[in-house]
This record gives sequence, structure tokens and C-alpha cells, in this order.
Amino acid sequence: MVALTVVVALLGQQLSVSARVTPEQVLLGDSVVLSITVQSRGDQSVEIFMPQLVGFEVENTREQSQVTLDAGEAARITRRVLTLRPVRVGTISIPAVRVRQGSEVAATAPLSVTVASAGAASDRVLVPSVRELVVRAPAPRLQTDEVGASVLLSADSVLLGEQIDLVVIAWFPRGIRSRLRNPPTLRPPPLQGAWSYERPSPVGIAMSRQVGGTWYDLFVHHQAVFPLAVGMVRVGSATVSYSLPLTYSFLSRELRHEVETAPLDVFVRPHHEGGDKDFEGAAGTGLTLSVEGGTTTVPLGGAIPITATVRGTGNVALWPEPRFEWPTGLRVYPGDVTVSISAEAGKLGGTKVFQYLAVADSIGAFRIPPAHYAYFDTDRERHISLRGPALAVSVSGQAAGAGVLRATPPRLVQGTGIVGRTLHAIPGWLWILAYLIVPAALLATRILPPLKQRWQAKRRRLPETPTSPLARLDKELAAVLTRLVGPRHDGDRLADALRAAGIEEPLAAHAARVRDRLHRALYGPDTTADPSELSAEVEEVLRVLLGTASQSRQSGVLVGSVLIVLAVLAGTSAAGQSAERLYETGAVRAAADSFAARAVREPQRAEHWFNLGSARYRLGDFAGARAAWVRAQRLAPRAAMASRSNDLVPAADLMSRRLTWVSPITPPEALLVSVMLWLAGWVVVGRRWRTRIAVLLLALSVASGAYAAYVATQYSRPVALVRTDAVPLRAAPYGSAPAQRSLVQGAAVVMADPHGAWVRVRRGREVGWLLPRELIPL
Repeated sequence: MVALTVVVALLGQQLSVSARVTPEQVLLGDSVVLSITVQSRGDQSVEIFMPQLVGFEVENTREQSQVTLDAGEAARITRRVLTLRPVRVGTISIPAVRVRQGSEVAATAPLSVTVASAGAASDRVLVPSVRELVVRAPAPRLQTDEVGASVLLSADSVLLGEQIDLVVIAWFPRGIRSRLRNPPTLRPPPLQGAWSYERPSPVGIAMSRQVGGTWYDLFVHHQAVFPLAVGMVRVGSATVSYSLPLTYSFLSRELRHEVETAPLDVFVRPHHEGGDKDFEGAAGTGLTLSVEGGTTTVPLGGAIPITATVRGTGNVALWPEPRFEWPTGLRVYPGDVTVSISAEAGKLGGTKVFQYLAVADSIGAFRIPPAHYAYFDTDRERHISLRGPALAVSVSGQAAGAGVLRATPPRLVQGTGIVGRTLHAIPGWLWILAYLIVPAALLATRILPPLKQRWQAKRRRLPETPTSPLARLDKELAAVLTRLVGPRHDGDRLADALRAAGIEEPLAAHAARVRDRLHRALYGPDTTADPSELSAEVEEVLRVLLGTASQSRQSGVLVGSVLIVLAVLAGTSAAGQSAERLYETGAVRAAADSFAARAVREPQRAEHWFNLGSARYRLGDFAGARAAWVRAQRLAPRAAMASRSNDLVPAADLMSRRLTWVSPITPPEALLVSVMLWLAGWVVVGRRWRTRIAVLLLALSVASGAYAAYVATQYSRPVALVRTDAVPLRAAPYGSAPAQRSLVQGAAVVMADPHGAWVRVRRGREVGWLLPRELIPL
């Protein structure tokens, strides 16, 4: 029974942490390694809270995580390794390391390291520049029984990113120092707007100086400081704490004393103008850039490790990464960033290594342009641009292995959803007109006949005005001329306008003369023209002009049709098969970009979204593939590819399935059914058939229209899918905010409103914040 209880307890434990330090006994100046191992289960993120490592200098930090699946649950092992260098002699304790996952907290046992003196420790740990500062430091004005403190700066005006040595000195008269049972504690001043590194300092007396006949023993604390902002940087007050026994008895109680220094200011100058446009604030001295690539020939889907190393003097931790221009066809994933700090002649520096993993998703030869790194040299006081070597990668046609793809991707889709695309193209006013046309027609049949009878009766009572044949011919001629040359055809410009319209010159001149004679006969003083002869001549002109206008329209229609056909054929030959050809030959990245451009240009064509999802699936972007396929299914829900895509990339969870729900019919199809039922119902009303049938048809029409509105509302929600796995859902819009939970790849969320560089999202009752680059909108 006891054994069973222990097993259940171990299986129920979700979080454990352990720490060890090697070696446990070192000489001053040597390094020790602190290893922290965290084992956790579940998809919640794990936070590691490091204690304050007093008495150590952190030289290097490296962290690695490994995730496996155990019985359908994620098991994660996180290892953090710190390289520490002791800065004082004695036993130095390492407090407990705490970790937290959700509401569960675990901690390690405290550790300790024994540091032995290596001889002349004070001379070893104080670099010459700092020793020179201490030797030249002015002594404070003290009484015989007073302890003094002072803060020294290597410079009171520096460039942004330049190092400042900050030294705290405690001045102990030898008489007081001899009464100390424990060394004093020197707390460095607080810094605002600066990055500091604790440097090795002597634990005991660093130096003895005689001032005014009094011997003082000096205790020293050294820091390297890098300002982070231009302007005045405030250096607060340093504190020296010590305890003195009240009596000379060994059992006497001790009284604690503290001495504070006055605050100081350091002026930080900005960098000179004229830097590179890619300059991101890197500062240092003598920086170098080296880039190393892995295997130059890889199979399709293979990985190429690439390492970029920046070396030099300066604040290594804040150096940005180099700027790469990755070619299309390589999918790049950033890896670990390793920082190693070293010191030379009192100046901090070291190396910062950036690791990348490039995955080949297209066949061909690719050239990675030289990496670019721009920084400001604080010694030379000028901007410098570095260039790394160019790399060449050749990708063969054979896949890297069976594990590169989840399953065989589907074939490309051609011409899916033609009916749905046609229905989507119908404007809204036409749908409204379809609803109103039959009721309006029925209303017209009830109202118009009485009005027509009343109008006819009134017309019979009015005398008819006789119309002359010449006036009728004048109207017909004016209509034909308007069709040929427009409404403005008065005066002598009629013949020129007809010639410009393609009419032969004799016919144009004759038509202008006939028109003028007709106007003189109708409106002018000329009454000698024979009406019958003039009517015959006008009719002949009308017959000829009408034949010319018909030929002109036919030729225009023919030319326009030919131009349209040629444009369609040219567009088809230019872009119809380019993306498909790229997809078949293995250039999947370029094919995906082409399909994406088509989808943006023609968003109502389902085949573009289906093909874009297939390309993203082959690239390994499964969340992007599902986003494109859901968009395609909403345009063509009954296509053969719809069920196939759900099998390849299913929904991440039940909530994601609800948010990416696809209706069996599209909203335009439901609206078309509603219109047909509506028209049929009104036809029944007009025929005066059974009233129950009309009411049933109209009710079904309203239900179908409501369903179309519901589906359209669901589709219009701003839903997005999480791009990668283990994305933390932040409680507030900033990077250090606690994570409520971790979202898996493909999890669906509803985007609410942006806030700066963050987006507030909803997922059921959960509300949190994500970055836009972590989301793929549908």
C-alpha cells in the first residue's frame, strides 16, 4: 500500500527542479558551473526565478529545452547552465532557485562553493587601471575615529555605449579596522539608465594608505557600467556597512554602522551622425563578424545550420543580431544566442553567437548574401559597417526523409466553386430587386389597369394634333445623327462630324444639305420645296445612314470581342500555369507566394485558397495551410478537397473547431434559395391558390434568409490561428507580463482590438494578448 501511494504521488507530480554546482571547491579566479534542470508536463509555460548571485560574476549563460510526447501529453525538460567566477575568498552560498508552472511552485536546495585564496588576491583581481584610480583617489576629510566612503568614476563624460569603471572605496582607520570581526559590506550605488557588471574585487584589504599621519585600510568594490540613454545618468549613493563590538569582550554585542556617499552625475554624449541606415545601436571597439555555414548541398527539406559570431570589446549582452537577407526557398528559424564575457586590460568584451537553422523547401541553387552589421566604434568615434562572407547552398530534388512531410499533399485544384463565385459576384441591390420584383408586379397588375382605362378615356376626349410627315422625318433624322455623331450636330460642322465618324465625304455632305433643306422647309421662309420629293430624299438618306451605323456597331463589337479574347488568352498563358509549374518542379516557396498573390487578387476563387494551403502544407506551415483551407471551404464547402484538407490538418481543439466552422452551403446559396422560395410564394399569392402553401413558402424563405445572415455573420468574425507551438497568452500587452497559458499551433482565437504592437484576443471566456506575428488571420 505504501509503495502504491509513492507511485501515485510521483506520477501526479507535474513540476520538479534540481540544481548542482561543479566543482564545489575552487581557487579564486577559477570558474564553476551551475546546472539547473526543470522537468514539467503540460502546455503551460515554465518560469525560472534566479536568485541574486552575490559573490559571483556571470560569465556565460546557456539554456536548452527538449519537448517529447508521453501518453498524448507534452513533457518538457529545460536545462539552464551558468558559468560563474567567484570574486571573493570564503564560502559563497547560492540561494534556492524557484520555478513556477501555473499555480505549482518548486524550489531547489541552497548550494555553497568554497573559494580558497590563490595568493596576492588583491593584486590579481584589481586591474591596473582600477588600482591607479584607487592610488590617486583623494582621501575624505575624517576624524580619527570616523569611517569614510567615496565613489570614483573613470570618466564623468562618455559616449553612449562606452564603459565606465565605478569604484566604491571604504576608508577604515587602522584602529577601527582592527576591531572588525567581519569584513565590511560595500553596496554599490543604484544606477538609473545603465547596465552594470560586477567585477572581481578583493574580499579583504585592497590597499593601505597614510593620510595626514593616519593609516587607512581600504576596502574596494568594482563595477563596469554601460550607459543606455543619452543625457545625464544619475549615480546614487553607495553604502558601507560594518559592525563594531561595544566592548572588548568576545561575547560583546555588536553595533551596526552605515556610511553613505553623495550621488554623482555622468553625462552621456550621443553618437555622431552619418551612420548606416541599418544601424541599430550597437556600440563597442574593434568588433568583428564571422559567419559559418553547414553542408552546402542538402536534399529537399534538409536543414543547414548557420552561425554568426560577433567579437569585440563592449557591452556584449546588448549587441543586436546581424542583418541577413535570406533568399526565397529557404525557411529560416532563429536558434540559441550564446553570450561569453571576457575582460582584457580592464575592458569588458567577449563574443555573442547567433545560431540559425535554414530549411530548404525549394529545389535549386541559393546564394545567401553577406551578412551586414553596423556599429559605432567608441574609440575611433565613427560608424563602421561589417560584412560577412556570402554562402552558397545547393538543394537537390530528393526529399530529406519520410519524416519531412506529414502525408502526401493533395493535387492542385482547378476551377472549383464556379457557381459560388458567380453568386458572390451578384451585387446587393440585385438581391433586393429580386425580392421586390414579383410583389411589385402583382401590385402593378392591381393598380395599373384602372389607371390605364382612366387615361384612355381622357385621351379620347382630347382632340388629336396632326403631325406632318416632314416633322416625323426630322425627328428620325435627328435620332440617327445623334447616334452617329452625338447630340451636337448643328450648323456647318455636321459634315465634318460625319466624316470623323467614318461616313464617306459625299454622303456626309449630302446628308448635311438634306438636313438644312428639311429645316428650311419646316421652320424657315422657304416654302417652295416639294414635300413629297423632300420626304423621299430624307428617307433615302436615313436608309443609308442607318446601314452605316449598323456596320459601325458590328465592327466595334467584333474588334472589342477580339481584344477581350486576346487579353484573356494572354493572361492565361502568362500566369495560368506558372504557379502550378513551380509547385510541380519543387519550388514550393515561390509557388506559395504566387498562389497568395492570386488569392489576394481574386479572393472569391476557392481554387486559389486550396492551392495556397497545399503549398503551405508542403512547406511545413500547417497552421497557415489550415487557415487557407478553411477560407477555401467557406467558398466551396462541397468540393472534394474540403474533406481531404480536414484529414490532413484537423482542428487543434474543440474551441478551434467552433471558431473555424464551415457551413454546408454558402451564404449566397442560402440567399438564392430564399429568393426562389420568396418568388414562388408571391406567385401563389398572385394566382390565388391555397393560402397555406403561400404562407409556408414565404416562411421558408425568411428562414433561409436568416440562415444566410447568420452564416455571413459567423464568417465575418476576425478569427486567426496561432502560427507556432507553445505561444504564451499574455495577461497584459508587454513582453514580461505573466502568461496565462500556452497556445498550441493552429489554435483559433478571435482578434478584438490592437494596442500598440499587441493584439487583444478572445478564446471563449479567456482574454489575453498576442503579437501580430504570432497570428495568421483567416
